[in-house]
Amino acid sequence: MSETQTLTAALAPWLAERFGPTTRIADLRLLAGGASQQAWRLALDGADAPALIVRRDLGGRMFATALGRADEYAVIALAHQAGVPVPEPYAYLPDIEGKEAFVMACLEGETIGRRIVREPRLQAARGRLAAQMGTALAAIHGIASEKAAFLPGPAAGEGPAAYGLRLLEQELAAVDEPYPALELGLAWLRERMPAETAPVLCHGDYRVGNMVVDEKGLVGVLDWEFAHRGHPGEDLTFGAIRAWRFGQASRRYGGVGDMADFLDAYNTARGTRFTERELYWFEVASNLKWGIATVTQARRHLSGQEPSLELASLGRMTAEIELEILSLLDPRHPRHPGD
Repeated sequence: MSETQTLTAALAPWLAERFGPTTRIADLRLLAGGASQQAWRLALDGADAPALIVRRDLGGRMFATALGRADEYAVIALAHQAGVPVPEPYAYLPDIEGKEAFVMACLEGETIGRRIVREPRLQAARGRLAAQMGTALAAIHGIASEKAAFLPGPAAGEGPAAYGLRLLEQELAAVDEPYPALELGLAWLRERMPAETAPVLCHGDYRVGNMVVDEKGLVGVLDWEFAHRGHPGEDLTFGAIRAWRFGQASRRYGGVGDMADFLDAYNTARGTRFTERELYWFEVASNLKWGIATVTQARRHLSGQEPSLELASLGRMTAEIELEILSLLDPRHPRHPGD
């Protein structure tokens, strides 16, 4: 049987229990994207039947701290309860053909980053997306961190910025191969630790490409597998790095808008006063985080663990990110905060 047929059979018992014994799958399609998980769009028979998404493990993880499907489902449920724009969670399924999965509502809209930043029909949406993402992130960070105690986070007595740096050091050390520009970035971060703050619930991969967008703007926030308790500066800068502008480098936030619009919306909603200057450390750290990720993903392909053109192509991005890190470390960079 094909994978589609196998999954159809595996999902049938849950569908019958949840929607009734006469429920049938009208269409099951694997969606594009996803280096560590599959996303299947599930359409059911019946005019009122909801469209669903099945998120299922592929077997590899980008970072050692990446969540399993049970915890990812739990954090989406937590965000949904708090009013964050996320898909409605339906069920965690511990074994779908030997792999964990969960089911959530399908949000209609565009998710591919290069289309979001370029398509003419989304021009009006781009004008409001940065601010909408700032407001949504404020809602995520506003969830009480004790409700997210099941997520990875700082050790006792450790600040969230120090925790984030420790993870980067561990991930790069695990590569066991020299990457001088990445190592220089780590050294720069160690020497300039920022002020610590109380940890918040971080999405961990907050950027264009992990959002559902339609003509009105933000529909929902996806891909929570890197959620953790950390410093808000992580989420505030990850979506602004050059890699996530999809070729629209002049639009500093996600290739769609101004960083100021994003930060103003976030600060207004949260009652904070974060500035780009104080977030510069986290911008360097966010570039380093993605640089290490491209290395580790490429190694999954090169080692033969998971041959994949997509993983191999991520490895080609490493040099671009290294160049960006070196640019940010240069005191002549126009936004460099100085030492």
